[in-house]
Amino acid sequence: MLLQLYLHFPFCKRKCLYCDFTSCQATEVQMAEYCLVLQDEIRRAAARYPDARVTTVFLGGGTPSVVPAAMMRQVLRALRSSFRFAQDVEFTSEANPGTLTQPWLEAVMEGGLNRLSLGVQAAQDELLARIGRIHPFAQAVDSIRLVKQMGVSNINADVMYGLPGQTQTEYLETLDRVCDTGVTHLSAYSLILEEGTPLCAQVEAGEITVPDDDACAEMTQRGIELLEKAGYHQYEISNYARDGFVCRHNIGYWQGAWYLGMGVAAHSMLPPDAAEAAQGAVRVRAANTDHLSDYLKGAWERQERSLIKADEAMFETMMLGLRMTQGVSEAHFAAMHGMPMEQRYQAQLAGLIADGLAKWQGEGAERRFALTPRGLLLQNEALLRLMD
Repeated sequence: MLLQLYLHFPFCKRKCLYCDFTSCQATEVQMAEYCLVLQDEIRRAAARYPDARVTTVFLGGGTPSVVPAAMMRQVLRALRSSFRFAQDVEFTSEANPGTLTQPWLEAVMEGGLNRLSLGVQAAQDELLARIGRIHPFAQAVDSIRLVKQMGVSNINADVMYGLPGQTQTEYLETLDRVCDTGVTHLSAYSLILEEGTPLCAQVEAGEITVPDDDACAEMTQRGIELLEKAGYHQYEISNYARDGFVCRHNIGYWQGAWYLGMGVAAHSMLPPDAAEAAQGAVRVRAANTDHLSDYLKGAWERQERSLIKADEAMFETMMLGLRMTQGVSEAHFAAMHGMPMEQRYQAQLAGLIADGLAKWQGEGAERRFALTPRGLLLQNEALLRLMD
């Protein structure tokens, strides 16, 4: 069984104003307790999947780089000693400027890290302050330089657009300046105003304004053009990479790989056990508690499990696969679900093609159904067509 691993570290130096992820400020005592519980979960999870071979690892949060180096070193030692890793494993960690240090990098590199994802977000310090980031852009540049000096060349930078008061010129300037640092991968996300976040409350109160949908669509298109010229090829709605540097971990999510999440609020996609299969499940979505206090008491052992039956699994294959510019492989779909894509979605696929939202590309075993550039911009509409 090939398996991807995700470890969640829910700690931040300060929570960003737009963030609704499970994260909090914490003391070193709390982080030490959390890391001990996480090691226990790692060992028990590995015992449940003794035949698993790990192909990718991703440390996310929160901010993994706020966890003290000694604690992170112990977690990763438990991980490496519990699971069997593929020789070419991709090992990524998120980190933020303002918390990234050489001792922490040394600890995660000892654990196998070979790819870093840095939360840059914008090149304008006033925009960074407006969304609650703790670093100036110069600190992000310094962090990228440090990571390269430490010997990690595969670096992603997260950037955002649609920020309060942000202009298209500022967004394109951000992309230019981030490209100049020599990162190998960019993830460019449009701001989503999540209910309950301080930033959403400010917008609803009329205290600040954000670019409208048309402005964000224009930023998207101009950004794609700039990045293509700079050598970063779009391979997913929000992701761009130089040749040879796509994120294998995220591609696994989009193509239906098995993944195991550990830590508070972590999610998994796993094969059903015998009893679940007898109920018609072909896949199982599992979730740890999102309450830190419960997790520390061992509540992760009582995962919430949702059974995914055949029709839902087919829709998820389409929904996730169509995020990628290469689309969904006809052969892969048939192998996963035991029926041709066109048998399940014949009328819907024909309608999407007729309206210029999708197309078939490739021949034979390489034949794929993919959204057109216009379809990628209107992805939600395209997906609604696939729902009965």
